[in-house]
Amino acid sequence: MNSRLLRVIQVLHHSLGHTYPKGEPESGLEGWHELVAREIAKRTPDVALECWRPEWSTEETHVWSDSFGVTHKVYPSRRFRYGLELSIPLVSALRRTIRDDKHCLLHLHGLFNLNTYLLASSLGGKVPIAGHSHDPVRSTRSNFRGMRNSLRKIALRKVDRFFLSNETETRELSEVCNFSKTRIAPMPVDLRVFHAMDRKTARAKLGWKADGLYVLYVGRLEERKGLRELMQASRMLAPRLPNLHFVAVGSGPLATESASNTTFLGQVRYEDLPTYYNAADTCVLPSHGESWGRVVLESLACQTPVIATWTGCIPALMSENIAGIFTVPIRNSAALAEKISQALSGTAALRNRIERGKLVRYDSDNFVRQMLANYEELVDSYR
Repeated sequence: MNSRLLRVIQVLHHSLGHTYPKGEPESGLEGWHELVAREIAKRTPDVALECWRPEWSTEETHVWSDSFGVTHKVYPSRRFRYGLELSIPLVSALRRTIRDDKHCLLHLHGLFNLNTYLLASSLGGKVPIAGHSHDPVRSTRSNFRGMRNSLRKIALRKVDRFFLSNETETRELSEVCNFSKTRIAPMPVDLRVFHAMDRKTARAKLGWKADGLYVLYVGRLEERKGLRELMQASRMLAPRLPNLHFVAVGSGPLATESASNTTFLGQVRYEDLPTYYNAADTCVLPSHGESWGRVVLESLACQTPVIATWTGCIPALMSENIAGIFTVPIRNSAALAEKISQALSGTAALRNRIERGKLVRYDSDNFVRQMLANYEELVDSYR
């Protein structure tokens, strides 16, 4: 490795094991750490990027490099009660790495977890540490109380920079995130990858019916994402709309749910996602809570309308008068079904109203410039 390059280690705090279609870590669902590393690697060769994370489903350490030159490392971990997970091999390896190479920066993805607490408390002050919040504020508030609340305050004091998704997070997390250390940095969308294309062409490529009605879901297949409500809505609409198809992209515990008009595709390649967005009539994100919700931006960038709950990026986008967004109450299958029916009745007009230019502020180019500027500032503070 070129010693003149800054070494940035992106660390995800949780496993992705249940997303491996063939039991191979290399083929799993992309994590936030990998998204950030990829977007940076695509735009500059001046940073040596690595992606580390724990994995409960393996007993071995896995290392590989991708086509962007990013090094990936997966370490065995153990899961405990209350959703806690810890990887001693990862923490130990990172400590050794920092001991041997001080010219690096840690970018921790996920603030409220044991791996972040251990890394921040033991390595804070030795190398620059940035912490990126990816959890809905509501869930962090309910999951961390008492002793763990005190633990997070102590550990997170050693984080040099906090990247938060929106102003709400800044206010809600002020007790642990010093305001002077915070920066608003929502997860981006690559407008060079996600763009509108001819719907007939997209459907032909996927083998979808030209006259069908398609509702797309992209994300983890789990209850907190509103998948049960989505399945109930699909059953409500089936008698009324016999040509309606629900297509779910992603993996998770609810992948075994069944509905006559629903297809679970599992994981698809990142570069193929724009085709799915363009082929769909609308995209749905009925989450119970989101820190941001990048899927919304990806869909709108392809000029495909979105139906989503009032969480994550939705309040910000609505305040900016970005068209093409329908909102529904959380955990309300009937309202979701009605909104899907409403959106499908005017898809073409909705597509034409979506102004892609309003999404430029969320483009990956701007995000990468912000990350690199913050990295440089943090590294300079340690010289």
